[in-house]
Amino acid sequence: MIVAGFARLFVTGRQRISSLKAQQSKRYYEAFRLKQKNRVSILSVVPGGHQQSAKIIFDDSPSTTVNFKYIWLRDNCKCSQCVDKSTKQKLIDTPSIDVNIRPERLNVNKDGQLVVEWVEKGQSHSSIYEPEWLLRYSRCFIEDNFASPVDEEHASERPPLTLWDRTTIWKNLPEISYEEVMESDKGLALWLEMFHRFGTALLRGVPTTKGKIIEVVKRFAYVKETSYGVTFDVVAEPDPEHLAYTGTHLHHHTDMNYREKSPGMQLLHCLKSTDLKGDGSDPGGLSFLVDGFRAANWLKENEPAAFHILSATPVRFQISVNGMKFSQTWPIICTDNEGKVTEIHYNNRTMGPLQAPTHLITPFYHSYHLLTEKIRTESMQFAFHLAPGDLLAFNNRRVLHGRTSFDDTRVSRHLEGCYVDIDETMAIYDFLRNKV
Repeated sequence: MIVAGFARLFVTGRQRISSLKAQQSKRYYEAFRLKQKNRVSILSVVPGGHQQSAKIIFDDSPSTTVNFKYIWLRDNCKCSQCVDKSTKQKLIDTPSIDVNIRPERLNVNKDGQLVVEWVEKGQSHSSIYEPEWLLRYSRCFIEDNFASPVDEEHASERPPLTLWDRTTIWKNLPEISYEEVMESDKGLALWLEMFHRFGTALLRGVPTTKGKIIEVVKRFAYVKETSYGVTFDVVAEPDPEHLAYTGTHLHHHTDMNYREKSPGMQLLHCLKSTDLKGDGSDPGGLSFLVDGFRAANWLKENEPAAFHILSATPVRFQISVNGMKFSQTWPIICTDNEGKVTEIHYNNRTMGPLQAPTHLITPFYHSYHLLTEKIRTESMQFAFHLAPGDLLAFNNRRVLHGRTSFDDTRVSRHLEGCYVDIDETMAIYDFLRNKV
């Protein structure tokens, strides 16, 4: 507890700093969005002398002044010699640029753009920079951090995530019909937006034919084949290779944390779910989901020491499948360089023996208990019976899933599942958002 106390003091200080940075970033972002509505230009540019940078003053309000290093400017020239216009891929060889490069001339043209003239190997090279683009990529220089905006040339800015509990998600149930998704780009875009925002989305009325799940995936991506096959069948079977293929209760978990990179998207299609007894009593087999991001953020706000421990301690996940062994280490909570939760890796069944310094063992288990307690809180659960024709998709690195136990002599239940690389899914989502 002494260690946990020290950790709490340490993390509380870090949390305050992180909170201030987050507020600063939010203010900057909101100001930037306002600036983007009104076209900005560059008022002036001043050479930075020994700093090997150019001081650029924008005409926004209040006026923004940013120092851009010369090598950064040269590396990000957008002319046709430096960037392929069709693919947007860089043609310039970054390592060949002199790190001490200096321009021959700097000026602002009549359109408010920055014009830089370089001389390389006796040849003149001209670079023109749009003020909006420079302002967009100036955040890291202003805030002295690693902030990275979305490049509009490659991806559009997505709506914010909706962190949910039981009440929130039932009020905004992310569901749509199979026909809408398969027959129109608008329907597909809407379903993928639900998936993005909530980390889960339901398709209703999918034909209960084996293999139909592959047709659905092909509408927006491709199936990621794993050691379990192109697809896998969740049915009770004798001598199963996995606990999912039994009627055993499955606590909340994310899949395949023992792989180099766990699949980002999982889909489960209910082909059959029949209560053979049919007397009105609960047959079991209730599916449940929990928003891991909401649980992790709750921990960050209420138990910052525990959050720090779970985001800083590597945990080994391991399994043996058909004689093949898989093993990988991840923190249970993954964050970016600003402390924002980006992934959850949680599966008690495949978690190996904790390997950490002795003084961290007890604090880790205490932190693990706190997160688990929150995850299993009734108010966090999105629980429902999958019916034949339902197809459930969820973000496997955000949403934890599980199932209550059932008697396989009473319940005839068959789900077909598969995995998808989530970046493929989100690329199609971005494309459709711009198109539709």
